Amino acid sequence: MPARTSGHSRFPATSVWAVSLASLLVVGGGSGRALAEEADLGRAGPPDLITRARTTRALTFGFSDAFLGFPKSSLRDDNGFVANLRIGVDLPDTDQGLLRLGLSQQLITERGGFHRVDEGRLYATWLRFQGSSPFRGRTLGWTLGVDVVGNLGGSIMQDWAHQTLFEGRHLSGHGANQLQYQYPSGYEVLALVGGQASWSYSITGPWFAKGGAEAVVGAGTGLFGELHPFVAIGFATEFVEFELRQAAGVYGTNIGALTLHGGYVTGVLQSQPSVRLSFLGPRWLPSIITFHLQWNRGDTHQHVGGITVGARF
Repeated sequence: MPARTSGHSRFPATSVWAVSLASLLVVGGGSGRALAEEADLGRAGPPDLITRARTTRALTFGFSDAFLGFPKSSLRDDNGFVANLRIGVDLPDTDQGLLRLGLSQQLITERGGFHRVDEGRLYATWLRFQGSSPFRGRTLGWTLGVDVVGNLGGSIMQDWAHQTLFEGRHLSGHGANQLQYQYPSGYEVLALVGGQASWSYSITGPWFAKGGAEAVVGAGTGLFGELHPFVAIGFATEFVEFELRQAAGVYGTNIGALTLHGGYVTGVLQSQPSVRLSFLGPRWLPSIITFHLQWNRGDTHQHVGGITVGARF
């Protein structure tokens, strides 16, 4: 039995990913040194790697999924927020400025049903640091982007992963073995505007504390908004960075496809704690590896784990 989808063409998803990825790689030139905070702006993945003043340009790829979560949860399945895929490019312009280009796709499937939807974002964030060091001062940022909701090929990627990497449910399965396949008709397209403000404080030695808030609003064929205040504590050495973060999130939207059971919960302030451990390679091996764990994403009480790999250059 052939794999089933909603019948929408695969051309839009292929075009969006190909053009966006090519654009990110083409503009990967530039020089200077990066400093800056993370500019997560409510993406379903973890906060991005903290880049310090000594860091040059960086290209990263990230993946998050409930099956990587720990400890094990009863919601560690193929429902709700499934895989989140990300690619980012950091382009420093001065010792105190950074342009971050990002592309992400979030797969959302209905818990207890057959509906699903993909949310893709393409955005550019400008960050400006004001202070004496990357861990003592203020970071301000603003974001412009595009949010697309609909059939962006998520079911195809999920089905490929189940058939190639591990055994699980499939689009061509039956009953409990069948993946959600019913996409909404058409697409929602929103223009995004966001901003962030955060403050960092050096405590003692490698230890630091910080706090702030990130927000984004979108308008177009629908409306979407989110706000994320946070506080964090961590330490940073030459090759290791560790952070414990207590964040909160509140969402609002009139796009019904995003609020299916297992998707975004609106109008409720949710606790979203996370932990992150990053390893930075030496200058002769400018690699980045980050492991993270986030709880209660979308108020589903999932334990979502992930990994980000990349290179500084």
